Amino acid sequence: MRGRLAALLLGLVLVALIEGGLRLIPALDPPAFALQLAHIEGRALHAVNPDYARRFFADMAEPIRRGIRMTPRPYIEPSPEGALRVLFAGGSTVQGYPHPKRLSAPSYLQEMLGDLFPERQIEVFNAGITAASSFAVARAVEDGIAALGANLVVVYTGHNELYGVYGAASLAQGGQAVWMKRVHYSLVQWRLRPLVGKLIGPLGRESEDGPLIEVMSKAGAIPASDPRRAQAAANLETNLRDVAAFCRARRIPLVLCSVTSNERGFAPARIEPPLPDEERARYVDFLAQGHKEQASPAALAALEQAEELYADDAYLHFLRGYHLEQLGRGAGARAAYVQARELDPRPWRATADLNEVVRRVAAEEGVLLADVEARFLAHSPEEGVGWELMVDHLHPAGTGQVLLARAIVAALEGAPAPWQIASGAADQLATVDEYRRRLGDLPVERLAVLRAMAVLLAAPPLDAGNEGQVQTLRQQAAALWDELSAGEQNGVERWRTGAGPELLALNVADACYAAREYEHAQDYYRAARLEEPYTIWGDLWSTLRYIRCGQLVGAPIGSTEHVELSALLDRLRFLSEAPDFSPGLQDFIRGYAYHLLGEHDKALTALEQAVQDANIRKMFTTDLLELIVAELIISGRLADAEQYAVEIAAEQGQEVFGRALVEQIRASQKPR
Repeated sequence: MRGRLAALLLGLVLVALIEGGLRLIPALDPPAFALQLAHIEGRALHAVNPDYARRFFADMAEPIRRGIRMTPRPYIEPSPEGALRVLFAGGSTVQGYPHPKRLSAPSYLQEMLGDLFPERQIEVFNAGITAASSFAVARAVEDGIAALGANLVVVYTGHNELYGVYGAASLAQGGQAVWMKRVHYSLVQWRLRPLVGKLIGPLGRESEDGPLIEVMSKAGAIPASDPRRAQAAANLETNLRDVAAFCRARRIPLVLCSVTSNERGFAPARIEPPLPDEERARYVDFLAQGHKEQASPAALAALEQAEELYADDAYLHFLRGYHLEQLGRGAGARAAYVQARELDPRPWRATADLNEVVRRVAAEEGVLLADVEARFLAHSPEEGVGWELMVDHLHPAGTGQVLLARAIVAALEGAPAPWQIASGAADQLATVDEYRRRLGDLPVERLAVLRAMAVLLAAPPLDAGNEGQVQTLRQQAAALWDELSAGEQNGVERWRTGAGPELLALNVADACYAAREYEHAQDYYRAARLEEPYTIWGDLWSTLRYIRCGQLVGAPIGSTEHVELSALLDRLRFLSEAPDFSPGLQDFIRGYAYHLLGEHDKALTALEQAVQDANIRKMFTTDLLELIVAELIISGRLADAEQYAVEIAAEQGQEVFGRALVEQIRASQKPR
């Protein structure tokens, strides 16, 4: 016995020594919350690490893990004096799904706080993680505060307490209780991960592959009486109290948010009632008589008879809500829709007890409460929240994302310094349409959302009962497609087929520019800049083209554009360390910026360096020739300008364009 114990202890010591040694190798560390990307003259460019989220999905199949990412929000250290940072943590709603990142609630919150505190730089960091339960959210808050030095924390969580990663019914993350999940999470961060797999295995289930929502749904039905629902509420409370204690210890104000969902529009899952055959047949018949296409008075009578046979069918109450709504009985409809959500055997949407946990923890821990659920109800019909504010079962539509941010601002009326705001300030902010305009809410992205939601709701596990909404979404998408310009349509098709940039807004911008739809192109280049700051194409290239489009529609380059171009050159210095940013491309972008600034000597120097790069000549033939010829004409080097025009145009098969440039050179005119 002693020999076995000694061998076990020796083995544990050996494992600990190996693990300790491996922890000295930074490359083996789990993904950090933030990364340093570049350092120049006392300033460092950092970004939230998009791969950080993958540490919570270690037991999931690799195709799923590759798709789990966070918003790679860039930021500069040190931040300016007086700057304020907000860490906004949660699941896919916080991430902004299915909208572009710049149209998420964290982005709108940053705009609103900027309006309320114009003397300060406000940075809101989006720490939304797809399918994250409150356990994962709590860990992200801890790591995010350590990395960012946040001055305010906002948490929106509750929908993923059952099916989400580390949820009470999760397929592969430890057991049901929080302490088991903590053990599991600690083990999967080990560098000896392959060796401890057998230790972790009994705590979870075998990893699944396939679309994430299908994998999550394989946990099965969770009826209202299932003890995992109570466990989910207990876990949420534990994790929120952990977050509150963590923030309180660091004197960081915390805002907890109640969550909202689509009560009125989204159909709950259907079940077979546990009835004898004869009664089941009668029940099914009554339910059929209560479907939406039936006249409401008769349908309600049939549903009442069905309820006498079996009262715990969520879909029955959903149909009751629909018919009560049709009859103008708003309060009754709302109660029926809520009951349908509470009984839904596939509880994707947070139930009332989970929102009660949020409110109770906020009150008992003395933290701020943003009652998002109440605000959405206040902006909905009496019958409840529906498709007007939601795109699926729980994700807000574009208007809903703005509303969510406004609810958080309203919660700051009770905040300590420096966050306190005047009573009613949230309702004095700009309109929903104005905030959406500022952040570039564009038709092709609305089209992408409509199409994506039609696909989502047409497939298991969300299809049953939502067929009508799928048809509506398809009709709306078709109508919106017909309203797009030729350039916009071409850009969408290029993006859909993978023929252009990955970023939809940039794809459409380039297509509109090629079609000479410069006003449209300018809108999309502006959106791309907001969507992907500190990137080569989404930021630097889009900024240049945005300003160039302004020129082409007759707008002069003024002080605002000079500031933007100077800032671009500063960002270029940070990005110059990127491995995929070739010297030739850097010279081309630098020369383009100096050309727009009117700094001709610097522009010509950079462009003549860029023109030596064969890839630049191929990728940017027309832009490069227009720029370098214009600068050579200004410098009086007409012969060199003509030589470049002839040789490069011939090399790239653009002889017609080259001859047009030669004519302009000989007439001593600038290219367009």
